[in-house]
Amino acid sequence: MMLDLSDEDRASLRNALDARSPEVVQARMANALLLLAEGLSIEDVAGLLYLPEETVADWSKLFARRSQRKVA
Repeated sequence: MMLDLSDEDRASLRNALDARSPEVVQARMANALLLLAEGLSIEDVAGLLYLPEETVADWSKLFARRSQRKVA
């Protein structure tokens, strides 16, 4: 099923994705990390979530560093 969006709808949705509130960023990071844990590539996750690949890679590295500190 294809969803038909007007230009105004698309702009509104993209603005929502660009929100920088901590809650929005945290939710997007959680989605990205869960998809990476499922085996998707950084490139695929970035494409699915409309994020720059660099952002997904940075979040992955940050999470890995935090996880290593918990083990040590």
